[in-house]
Amino acid sequence: MNRLDAAARAAQVRAHSRPTSPRWAVALAWLGLAGLLVLQAGAYTTALPLSLGPRVILQPWLLRQGYLMYEQIVDIHSPLMPLAISALAPLIPDGLTLAKLVQVGLLSATTLLTFLAAWRVSGPGWGLWAAAFFVAWSRAFGFGKLWHESLLAPLYALLLCLADPGAERRSPARLLLIGLVGGIALTAKQHAIVVVGALAVWHALSLWRARRPAPEVVRDLALLGAGAALPVVAAAGYQLIRAGTLAGMWRWTVTHSFESDYQSTSALWPTFEQVRTLAVSGLLAPAALTWAWAAHRRADPRWRWLGWGLWLMVAASATVYPRFEMFHLQPALPVMAWLSALTLAGALRTADRACAFAVGTAIALSLLWLLQGVSAYHIAFGDPPQRIDEYSSLAPLAEEISTRITPAEQVYIFPDDEGISNLYYLLHRTPPRFWVFSYPWYGLDPIQQRVIDTLESDPPEWVIRFASRQHLANGLPQVTAYVEAHYLQEAVVQSDEGEVWLLRRVR
Repeated sequence: MNRLDAAARAAQVRAHSRPTSPRWAVALAWLGLAGLLVLQAGAYTTALPLSLGPRVILQPWLLRQGYLMYEQIVDIHSPLMPLAISALAPLIPDGLTLAKLVQVGLLSATTLLTFLAAWRVSGPGWGLWAAAFFVAWSRAFGFGKLWHESLLAPLYALLLCLADPGAERRSPARLLLIGLVGGIALTAKQHAIVVVGALAVWHALSLWRARRPAPEVVRDLALLGAGAALPVVAAAGYQLIRAGTLAGMWRWTVTHSFESDYQSTSALWPTFEQVRTLAVSGLLAPAALTWAWAAHRRADPRWRWLGWGLWLMVAASATVYPRFEMFHLQPALPVMAWLSALTLAGALRTADRACAFAVGTAIALSLLWLLQGVSAYHIAFGDPPQRIDEYSSLAPLAEEISTRITPAEQVYIFPDDEGISNLYYLLHRTPPRFWVFSYPWYGLDPIQQRVIDTLESDPPEWVIRFASRQHLANGLPQVTAYVEAHYLQEAVVQSDEGEVWLLRRVR
């Protein structure tokens, strides 16, 4: 009897997740999606301010120059993003153009997958609504910044397309595929381990509720784990072939955050404005939680869809640790859009006295989010020059510096942070062969000594110092002392970044 009940419940969920729609509705949904994609791509390509720092312009270029990740380029993130961008560089050599196209491509892929995921459960109209939600809120969630989370967003939207939380049995191929997506996410950012763990826990609990035998649980979790391990092993193999060692990769992506003051020195709490943005964009999250709980108590299998979405959204939000920035929540936005679509779709299907209230709430929220989208994109309908943070302000500075030094002379930017490192790329000069940002969590004595040894083995002719960054030098006192002992100021250049000092090596 239990098996028959379980089969009936699974059939209900499958029927709920594959709604049929008239052809005209499908055609309109696809047409609306195409319009959203064109609007979004045009706005991000030509008008909206972007943030394209050294990890998406300089680092891929350095990889093409023969630099090795984790050996000569210090980075505390998983390697997928710079490696993927560097692999595309032969097709599009210009770093700025390539970064912008990658950004728009990831945005478009996330929008499409969010549309398909919501359509799969609630129909094409709600798929379009979810896509519009994502497009409207993408700027508020920092999608103008191409970052590691920008890769996670389409991967988590793909998980929504692949997951079947109502099914009590899943094919081995599907389990491997879901695990593979989780593993790819893990090579994009270490925080994805939380999502991989959430996938395993959800599936294990589903099997436990269905009273599946222990060997089946172990087999399914092994398939998920094997799928997740494949990309990680591939990334480790690539690092081993390229650098001949895994020690650097392991140190910088795993152990460094525990051996330094990274958690305390980089920690950042949310601002009031960020909390307000989350509160407005997540208005339906409490409703989704309430409906999921009520459906669970009624033995309505649809609770699993909302429960799964809430579970994934919480896991996807782990990327805000330890530094809260809205762009760290990029992976959670497509899940939030999907959840909102499901919640409103369920409310509008309500046939009781609350139906009018549900319709009014849906209309009000849709108008609210539409206004949010218009306010975020209004700049795209003007005619301002597009600003590229970490890049645009450095271009005239690079031209000025190029007139003061010869093409054969190398430079070293110190102190160095995300905002100015692209100057190397604009000057067409590579940094020393052990390149690390001047952040305080890199101030360990062995790291400073490695920097000094590199400078002594191949001394750059010039050191470029930004007056506005001098506070960063306090975190690397040994390197600061070395620079001040071996370089003297020769010129001062004014720039949008403030006063810039050109220091020449003492003979």
